[in-house]
Amino acid sequence: MKSILILAHTLDVGAQRLASELGAGCTRVLRPEALGVARWSHRVDSRGYAVTRLSWPNDLLESSSVGAVLNRIQYLPVSQFRNASPKDRDYAGAELHALVTSWLAGFGDAALHNVRRHPWIVPNLPRQHWLERAAEAGLPVVPLSVVSGPRAHRLTSHYPPPSAASTYQGSVIVAGDRTGGSLVTEFGDRCVAVARDLGFPILEFSFTSKGLNTIDAHPTLTEPWSCSLIAELLRRTAAGKTS
Repeated sequence: MKSILILAHTLDVGAQRLASELGAGCTRVLRPEALGVARWSHRVDSRGYAVTRLSWPNDLLESSSVGAVLNRIQYLPVSQFRNASPKDRDYAGAELHALVTSWLAGFGDAALHNVRRHPWIVPNLPRQHWLERAAEAGLPVVPLSVVSGPRAHRLTSHYPPPSAASTYQGSVIVAGDRTGGSLVTEFGDRCVAVARDLGFPILEFSFTSKGLNTIDAHPTLTEPWSCSLIAELLRRTAAGKTS
């Protein structure tokens, strides 16, 4: 099986737990800071596939050796341009962002999330974007006061009734077609449907006493079961299995 690459910041404790769950033999954690100081070879081969090599003084990474990528990047630092002018620093950041986006896009569905489908290094999930999808799937959503008109009617029909409010405290993590969390029995299937509708293979649905409050493409991974769930998806992806 090809290796599993985790892109995560130093203080991402969840990524550290996940790497331990996967095991050092098949897993590599790469800090976003390293991407800005790497020497890049990024080209299209004779078959039309992107081929990328990242190299450092004592290390290298070939894209062909990676079977799955978990992207938990929150921002792309360009520390070597710290003392440059704002204009040059912004230009360097934009160039690095474009390069990393193209690199991740080359992995297709092996990159979680798929940058071909969602062309952002940091997943973009605006509240108003997912709120209606969740409500239409039958999930109880926290009221959003700025929504009005016909959309408001669709959303308010899914606000949790006061008598049932206490049952919504908890979370569901979706990893492909599998789920985990304290509210899986109540909402697991509907969360999977929303994740598919939004086009993200990994999402964490967090519920307060008033209903669904947030959807995050970077689960916190604080519990062993959550690491096991994501680790299994990454293993299946690296092995070329989609379910």
